[in-house]
Amino acid sequence: MFDWLFGGKKKVGLVLGGGVARGLAHIGVLKVLIQNKVPIDYVVGTSSGSLIGAAFAAGMDVAQIEKIAMRIRWRDMMKLTFFQAGLNAPEAIEDFVVRFIGDRDFREMKIPFAAVATDIKNGARVVIDQGGIAKAVAASATFPGVFSPVEINGHYLIDGGIAANVPVDVAKQLGADFVIASDVIPSRYIRGIPNDPLSGLGRALDLMFKQLSYAERQRADILIELQMEEEDIWHLDLHKAEKLITAGEIAAHRAINKIKKALKLPAGS
Repeated sequence: MFDWLFGGKKKVGLVLGGGVARGLAHIGVLKVLIQNKVPIDYVVGTSSGSLIGAAFAAGMDVAQIEKIAMRIRWRDMMKLTFFQAGLNAPEAIEDFVVRFIGDRDFREMKIPFAAVATDIKNGARVVIDQGGIAKAVAASATFPGVFSPVEINGHYLIDGGIAANVPVDVAKQLGADFVIASDVIPSRYIRGIPNDPLSGLGRALDLMFKQLSYAERQRADILIELQMEEEDIWHLDLHKAEKLITAGEIAAHRAINKIKKALKLPAGS
């Protein structure tokens, strides 16, 4: 882990935070990192960040991930259930993941990957880096009340954002010397007052997640923070994928020179 202190290459961890639909902005971040040939040795994701992170770590081309994002809708990840502690069965998320990246195991990933979830019994952060990828992503993205908890190894798991929305420390535990964290909860004040109950709830969650993740975000070597340039985009706005991806690109461009300098990458790369 400390080889870089003696002139070796830094091991780079990429952390993709949660943010429901706004997790699509991670695609824009990935586009800029790849264009600038930033090496990525580990990927860690929470919630929607685990979905994008799993696809990338599995070796899927970012252009293909973007193409899927442009046509994804909530019905693709919903399956109503009346017999579990949620409106929807998390198996729908599993099916979605399998459809696009296959029924993969963590050992089959091109880049080492971990998904972060929350134990509903005690609130503890649970790092998933073994077993099936699809079930791990479903656990990480299982928002309470909307989806039923996912059981893995005796833990009943819900959305990882509750325990660690920007899990920088997990990337370091995996072996990263240098951590780039992408936080897709907008860093600036919103432009307008939420005009419906769901948007109001979403804004409250934003404020909570920002407070809970503050200390860990500060431990990132580079923090890429999303800003809504032209309008507020809310948690359920999957249909605004193009704007979210563009916003992610803009956020990454703001940080790319610092990243290249820190990693000693050629200025023209």
